[in-house]
Amino acid sequence: MDIEGIVIFDAAAGVPLFSRMKTKTDPSLFSSFIAAIGHFSKELKFGGLSSFTTEEKVIYLAPRNKIITALISPKKKEYDQAYSLANELGRQFEESTLDSSVASSTAFREFAEVADQYLRKIQNPFITRVSEFISEEYEGKVSIKPSLMTRDGSQCIIDMLIDAGRKDSDSGDSWVQFGENISFVKVVDTRVSRVHVIDFIDSLDSFGVLSMKKDEMLLQPYFPVRAIIVAREYDPAAIDFLKKLPKNVNGRYVDGAYLYAGLKLRGIPKETRCVVDVWQWQDDQKPVRIEL
Repeated sequence: MDIEGIVIFDAAAGVPLFSRMKTKTDPSLFSSFIAAIGHFSKELKFGGLSSFTTEEKVIYLAPRNKIITALISPKKKEYDQAYSLANELGRQFEESTLDSSVASSTAFREFAEVADQYLRKIQNPFITRVSEFISEEYEGKVSIKPSLMTRDGSQCIIDMLIDAGRKDSDSGDSWVQFGENISFVKVVDTRVSRVHVIDFIDSLDSFGVLSMKKDEMLLQPYFPVRAIIVAREYDPAAIDFLKKLPKNVNGRYVDGAYLYAGLKLRGIPKETRCVVDVWQWQDDQKPVRIEL
């Protein structure tokens, strides 16, 4: 489904509250246009407006008590799917902004991240399907194409991340090792080469998280607890490379203990290891785990 724009506007006043548009369409003009058509529809006793089409576009409308969410899409036969998406976006917008006690700017920024996440899912259908499998197979919140901070202070986008949530620390230290709850996922919709695998494994130690320590903001390195690869096919050389990694009862792993050498950080486990899981994707069946 190709979504070209999202506009959320006040149902009573017709004022746009949020918009993401591929074109330079003025959201105020758009919401005024929708309001006029809705009024015209009621005057003719056609009932409320739920969607309408032009020669090239379909506009899906999901009205709620206070807002109306509109999706703009090329004219295709995907009405039900688009309407469900519009309704879900509207629900999340209401929960994160209209009924929120958080400051407006913060609430709107958080919803913008939600909307962008939905658009990324729509634009990457294979990754979306993989994310559904990952969500079922592993515990935690799945994020598609997140932008993470690297140890040199720059930003890097990875295919997928699983956040299992922070655990309570028994040490009493305010800093909890971030990586013990994070897993990275590499998603390849083709054949994985040895270079793909090496690049992914080498990137695991590249990230850090800002942490306050003694009134100073520091960038602390972290190492994911698990690295997951999902692809349709694997080059034999890629599998051979992975089979050369050290192995314990949990499977093949990458050792990350060297990351914390000399940092004198509390709460770091004695063995900092990132377990590697490898899956071969199948369209009509559950992915198959490749034993290493």
